[in-house]
Amino acid sequence: MSDVARDDNRDDDLAEDEWDWEEEDEEAQRVRDAAKLADRDPDRGIPALLALIADTDLGTVDNLEYRADALDHLLSRGGSAATAAWWVIDTSNPWREMQRVYWESNQYAAPAQRKLTEDERRQEHVAALQHLVASSDLQDDLRWAAIGELINEAGREGYEVVKSLAPDLNIANLATGTGDADDEHAYSIARWVAADQDQPAEVRLEAAAWLLDEDAWCADDAVADVLRDVPVGTYGRGKLLAKLLEMENAHLEVTDPSAFERQQEKERTDHVPGVIRLAVQEAERNYHAGPLDGLLQSWIDAALRDQWESGWPYARRVADDAVEQLVNIAFRHQEIRKRLAADLSAAGPDADWHPLLIRGVDPRPKQESLFRTTAEDGYFAFKATPESQFALCRSAGDTPDLIDWELTVLQNSVTSATCFSGRLLVQDKQTFIHFPDDLNAHPHWSAQLVAGLSAISRAEPPG
Repeated sequence: MSDVARDDNRDDDLAEDEWDWEEEDEEAQRVRDAAKLADRDPDRGIPALLALIADTDLGTVDNLEYRADALDHLLSRGGSAATAAWWVIDTSNPWREMQRVYWESNQYAAPAQRKLTEDERRQEHVAALQHLVASSDLQDDLRWAAIGELINEAGREGYEVVKSLAPDLNIANLATGTGDADDEHAYSIARWVAADQDQPAEVRLEAAAWLLDEDAWCADDAVADVLRDVPVGTYGRGKLLAKLLEMENAHLEVTDPSAFERQQEKERTDHVPGVIRLAVQEAERNYHAGPLDGLLQSWIDAALRDQWESGWPYARRVADDAVEQLVNIAFRHQEIRKRLAADLSAAGPDADWHPLLIRGVDPRPKQESLFRTTAEDGYFAFKATPESQFALCRSAGDTPDLIDWELTVLQNSVTSATCFSGRLLVQDKQTFIHFPDDLNAHPHWSAQLVAGLSAISRAEPPG
């Protein structure tokens, strides 16, 4: 090899050595700067040193000198700084590498710290966790674990401290167990996210729902806080209530099956959604149908109850199409009342029949009446005049089968209703009606029956 070539190689070696020296000097300078900052401003410098002792990119696997220097500074300070450093040593992964960092530090043989009382130890531990939470450059898994531990230790106060010390973090990310904290610490975070009125309602509801799913120890408190603060109608609130109902029913089904069955029956028959019930009650207040009020109320209660039962799935939630049907029934009820009230106020004898076709309704109140116990789909019609009111129910059988009908007549001068029942047959575009003898004695009412059945037939959908 020529002298020139040897000189070139020597220059390359010198350049490489110089680059290594500059890199080492830069890493050493990071530790020195953090130590000076800790002397000048412990609230900022101590978190910076904590991030350095856990920084696996500081130095190499074979050279842990800089991390050991940062550890020296922390342990020599004692108090919460040393406690935080010990927390990192005990919590970091890989654990063996962190032990090597400790062995290389000058504090390996340092004398033990002074003995603390239980209260002093707790205060120092909380202060150490606050240093860790404030360390924005600390590894995520370590920082989130410290956040969870601080909240677990100090409750709502700890949660507020975290919000203050870690503005760079979106703490709600841990409210559904998606972060790096273990379950116990994640539960503590989610519990106070659910109680935090500064968080969006949907975030709070999601945190409470996750705790319920996890059967967490703090789920009840979180749910109570959310339901107390979040307004009715907020998106997600109904889902949380439905989840609570599922859990309560599941628990009751296991612990007391007979009580579970009774509760299910009550919910199926009584718990028609409140907004539907309010709409029905408003129609009853605003549009009086005279003596027909009682029949209409009996019918709407049975119709809503039946639709509620048919739309009650195994998940114990009302399906969307069932809710739509409930709204539809309530709307038709209001329209019928509005027309009947107008007919009564008009004081004319020539009011129209108002048909009401409800498919799939099987009302079952106490009295055994076709009007109230339609075995198949029910077709109804109502008419109101100042002197008499009529309610007609016709079962929705398939022609040419015989179809049952029932006519109820209410007169202002008579306190009780008069009921007639019979059958009709539609065949070859002809309708054959069976008139019972007692109805034949009232030709006007017989004519009303024909007019009412005709109104239903005209309104009945083809096929």
